[in-house]
Amino acid sequence: MELTNDTCITPIKIVRTLDNCYPGSRRVLDSITELLNPRLQEELKSQRYGNDTLRQIEINTAMSFYDDFHCKTNYVIADESLKLRQADYYDELLTMYSEDEIDREGLYLRPRYQIGPLSKRTGLIYATIVFEKSFSFLSEKEQKRLMSEYFMTVVERIALRKKKLNYDFSLLMTDFKNVLDWWVNK
Repeated sequence: MELTNDTCITPIKIVRTLDNCYPGSRRVLDSITELLNPRLQEELKSQRYGNDTLRQIEINTAMSFYDDFHCKTNYVIADESLKLRQADYYDELLTMYSEDEIDREGLYLRPRYQIGPLSKRTGLIYATIVFEKSFSFLSEKEQKRLMSEYFMTVVERIALRKKKLNYDFSLLMTDFKNVLDWWVNK
């Protein structure tokens, strides 16, 4: 879908990639939909930050989950310093776990952050943040705090990559942090 100049979208949107998650994260994910995104829509106005080259940063949340014996995905976060290619993930996972553990637990090695390119046609950047199983066993407040930290990291990394754009990332990050602080304490 091509966006037009009169399309009103928030510069940052958080999306659940799948509805699946461990029960301990259900309320946090629901609060993204019910509280955080509406507040982002209300508080972050595209025209405050710059041109239409960057229209929206869509941050997807990829949660570990276990639905039943045959349907489970438990992410293991890859060490960023290893600079692994996607083809290397499984071999690296085998250095940490046995094949039996990988199959039994539904383990997948993934980077914490995946940030795509800026689409010149739509002005969108898609990013994904991966959450390991243990994340869902933290308190609701701690999950929100960590998510906020991860969300900010994505925007900071995009700002570094796109510093040549005529875009006020500094103001965007300040406004985004204010909304995230509100959400964490809600």
